[in-house]
Amino acid sequence: MRICLAAGAALLALAACDGAKPAAPAIETPSAPDALTPEIEASAVTPTAKSCEDIAALAAAMSEPEPFASLRTGKVKLGDRELDDSFTTAAAPAGAACKLGVMDGFDPAGGKLYVVNCTIFSSGMLDREENAEKAKAAFAAARNDLTRCLPTGWTSRDGSKVEIDAPETMIFESAEDAKRAMDASFYAYPVELKKEWSEGDRSAGPGWRVTLNFQKDTPKAEAGQ
Repeated sequence: MRICLAAGAALLALAACDGAKPAAPAIETPSAPDALTPEIEASAVTPTAKSCEDIAALAAAMSEPEPFASLRTGKVKLGDRELDDSFTTAAAPAGAACKLGVMDGFDPAGGKLYVVNCTIFSSGMLDREENAEKAKAAFAAARNDLTRCLPTGWTSRDGSKVEIDAPETMIFESAEDAKRAMDASFYAYPVELKKEWSEGDRSAGPGWRVTLNFQKDTPKAEAGQ
């Protein structure tokens, strides 16, 4: 079974892809600015310069010897204690609030998994229908930012599951990643944009969430193991 890894805003979760050998993913070339889908065109504006700069910087930082290390601004604190595997950052793609993390990968043959978890929109459990529209607009605007601001050659595909109330998900990949996704036994989505209604967990109560995650898994040799 091929394993794909999807990261949540505060928790990492495994997602198993159906089938022992998956079909090639449906790759879509990002729309040009004059050919946006109606949903994006209706709810999104031209990305701010900082959003584009941060998206490009995050994509570039994936290739650093220690992914995303140059974007760290300090360690996250739990009370008075600094965490060794969670970092603050000034990067704010699509206006999101982000944290950087590093953890042991889930692939026995792999090394570390480096993740940037970003929250673009969150709501409480009240006014569900009204906040659903706000979440939809935030998701569309972020998708527009990613489409326009990721490096040339990146593509997007719908990663949503065909299930009732399943999260709406978009996966963005470089050409190299898209090729690797076709036959890799373990695959961490490079960029994942997700909109979902959450019933709540240890990190937050119930409500709508729009999250954006950048991820890079490293081989053992590169991870120093």
